[in-house]
Amino acid sequence: MSELKKVREKLESGQTLEFQEKRLLCNELMTREPRMEKLIVKWFDEEDYRTVLRHKVGDGVIGGKACGVLLARKLIKEKLPEYESLLLPHHSWFIGSDVFAEYLWEETFSERTKREFGDLLAHLGDDPYVVRSSSTLEDGFDHAFTGKYESVFCTNQGKKDERIEELKVAVFRVYKSVWNESAVEYRRTRGLTHTDERMALLVQRVEGMRMGSYYLPLAAGMGCSYNPYKWMEQMNPEAGMLRIVLGLGTRAVERTPGDYPRLIDLDRARGSLYASAGERHKYSQRQVDVLDLENAAHKTIWLEELIPLLPERGKKLVLSHDTDAEQRLQEMGRYRPVLFADCQGIAHDSDFMNMMQRILKMLESEYGRPVDIEFAMEEGGDGKIHLNLFQCRPLRQVTEQKFVMPEGNEEEVLFDVRRTSMWRSKEEKLDIIVWVDPQKYYEYPYAKKPDAAHMIGVINQYFSQQGRHMMLLVPGRCGTSSPELGVPVKYSDVSCFSAICEVAYSKAGYNPSLSYGSHMFQELVEADIYYGAINENSKTKIYRPDYLNTFHDVFGEIWPDKAEFGNMIRVFDVSENHARLLLDAKEGRAVCRIKKTVDRKTEK
Repeated sequence: MSELKKVREKLESGQTLEFQEKRLLCNELMTREPRMEKLIVKWFDEEDYRTVLRHKVGDGVIGGKACGVLLARKLIKEKLPEYESLLLPHHSWFIGSDVFAEYLWEETFSERTKREFGDLLAHLGDDPYVVRSSSTLEDGFDHAFTGKYESVFCTNQGKKDERIEELKVAVFRVYKSVWNESAVEYRRTRGLTHTDERMALLVQRVEGMRMGSYYLPLAAGMGCSYNPYKWMEQMNPEAGMLRIVLGLGTRAVERTPGDYPRLIDLDRARGSLYASAGERHKYSQRQVDVLDLENAAHKTIWLEELIPLLPERGKKLVLSHDTDAEQRLQEMGRYRPVLFADCQGIAHDSDFMNMMQRILKMLESEYGRPVDIEFAMEEGGDGKIHLNLFQCRPLRQVTEQKFVMPEGNEEEVLFDVRRTSMWRSKEEKLDIIVWVDPQKYYEYPYAKKPDAAHMIGVINQYFSQQGRHMMLLVPGRCGTSSPELGVPVKYSDVSCFSAICEVAYSKAGYNPSLSYGSHMFQELVEADIYYGAINENSKTKIYRPDYLNTFHDVFGEIWPDKAEFGNMIRVFDVSENHARLLLDAKEGRAVCRIKKTVDRKTEK
């Protein structure tokens, strides 16, 4: 009898396992990553392993994402038991990594797998669920794979065979995302191309309730235990932050054109960048992601459609009155309530904010590094906010560099900005500066704007193969899905840049909007790419784009057949000009300096 089989029989008979037996079970059932293994073996008891076995489809390990969420929930129960009653029930199933191998070989599922799919759906009833990736490399200490793989929502309605087919299609879609462009580029840039990566899956019940024909949680979001990106002067990075939306949390982790999630600094939860109700309304959430049960679809609806369907108690947590607009209407004799979604009631719930901060700092302490989480929330019958934790992963650790910020010689400064975005203090050498002319980009045909993003990807690959250090300056939002707001690059288009700046250009309506906490944002953090904004306000002391014209533009020489981009996308070679990006995290300051080109003939 194999050692593993003996341990399984001992577990199922209710006996206590020895340390090495728990370790063997963890390796075969959950993970072999040494640091995660150490935490799981330390905290998991026999019943935790039995629960995983009862909720598992197929053989193999359950992968990084599944391990992360199970460990986080266990740690909350053990380290912060006073919050256990506020932790919503956990309904998750795990599709083992060997099922992925089965799919690769057969492109179908075994009878055993199909039977266990049926057990999974019987457990969920008719509740909607989401199928998420849980790769053996994902959400680990070394690699996060943030947003690289697909997650598929399933409404789980209809007859049994229809529901099983919906699950199979969702599983296939997540498996196929292993080969999507961003995932391939991520593995390439981290030297993982030839690493054995097995894809397990995490199937989670969607937290929420029916509202009319829609299904959604009251609110959802993500949180970070450490947040060095200051959007307010007095912020304490150690306090952590939350990014919250009404409805499904997809709008909290993706860039949402024209929409603004609620950002919360956990030591100043009531703090806001906006003084008036009108300003808060302008920079609030206008659309909501929901599951449409009648049409079996994950969709986005306007807030106005959802407001009448929201429970009355929940409205107080997620909606606010635009008192400025209401007063103007009253003066005109046409009073009506003007509501907008800013999750103000949640931000003002001191008990919930304190709980979130304590949970994040406890997880950070146990992991030995900062973490981020994803969660949903509901208001319980006790009037308190209840939490369901869906994900927890450790964040990249970086080392601060010490240097003296040079002053003077402003004629050599391309930009000097304050309090826009900062990861860590460092001095970054620059060889290439890619600048997208905002006026020419604005005039470029709308339907062809994605071609400009693709061209940036070509530039990214070309210079990365030469080991050149690059900085990208783009108008408006970087990575937006709406080309009228900025440049719709994907992570694979910018993966090898050392720095990316969103640049304001009010003449064409381009405004930076650094999406703190989004998948795009986390991808740049993990890759140690500086991500900042050059605004048209007091935060920008100096910005001199015309200074770039004094340097050599190599675009036409390298890509002579791409002349249509030549005047819009400029590629300046500053490798001989001691170009540096200087970042001072303490002062929240970013400065780009480039020494002037010396005319050798004049020098002689």
